[in-house]
Amino acid sequence: MDTNTATDLPQATNRFRSRRLRPVVYFLLTLASVFFVASLQYMPLEFWIRLGARVFGGVAFDSIHFRAEIIKNADQGLIYMCAAMGILLTHEFGHYFATRIYRIPATLPYCIPCPISPVGTFGAVIFMDGSKADRKQIFDIGIAGPLAGLMVAIPVMWHGVATLDLTQAEYGPFEIELPLLVQWMYQWTHAGAVAPDVVVFSQLNAYFVAGWFGLIVTGLNMVPMGQLDGGHVSYTLFGTAAHWIARILMVLVIAYQVYTQSAMFVLMLVLIMVVGLEHPPTRDDTVRLGPVRWCIGVVSLAIPVLCLAPSIIIMR
Repeated sequence: MDTNTATDLPQATNRFRSRRLRPVVYFLLTLASVFFVASLQYMPLEFWIRLGARVFGGVAFDSIHFRAEIIKNADQGLIYMCAAMGILLTHEFGHYFATRIYRIPATLPYCIPCPISPVGTFGAVIFMDGSKADRKQIFDIGIAGPLAGLMVAIPVMWHGVATLDLTQAEYGPFEIELPLLVQWMYQWTHAGAVAPDVVVFSQLNAYFVAGWFGLIVTGLNMVPMGQLDGGHVSYTLFGTAAHWIARILMVLVIAYQVYTQSAMFVLMLVLIMVVGLEHPPTRDDTVRLGPVRWCIGVVSLAIPVLCLAPSIIIMR
């Protein structure tokens, strides 16, 4: 027995190191990714298109131009990287610490780099064994992430809105449609001035983009579908009736996509359908939530309405 234990120990140690190392590697890659896209003023596609043309077509690639652009905007890249990743990690560690409190097996957060995206990341995710959590525990785990993330996203967004300069010339490939919560912030920070419907690319600042990203992540996660955070909350509040809420919402979102000819939510819809539209049962669905959790849960379902604008990004 001692020999077997000694033989298995290095393998167990390697597995433990691998589980700890991979999230760190993904985190570092995502840091680099978000810094990279912000330093290129949230337009990394030109870089990748020209690099692809150099690799596959032999076209000249002006690396000096992109290097100079990154150096010139490095301060904005660092601000965006710290703010956006701070929001993202606070959200995911809200989930993670809740799983630790209830001793539900879970991984550390996995950040997902995406250097071709204007925001530099697809967000982050933790993997947990939800079948070992009861109704109340799933509610707490699901709601902990969005509430924690908003505690960072709202101050960042507030500063970004307060420092917006809408007198700058309007140019650029896209504009951001303001969610309801951001419109309210603008009115508060600009002495009751009428909030604009959109902010044009040239008027953006790093704090605004990071806060906007944080609100988008939170709003999308709180959509009451499948095993999104909103799906956890909806199921623990309404039980199997939440499945009908998810189905109806899915139909409405698809109809909206077709009507507007937009591809904005296609990736999210595909992921939800792959993972499953209906939330699985908890370990014990009979556990009572109590009035405080009920109130928090019902109010939290308004988060997508406050944090998401119909079009999110409008191409000019």
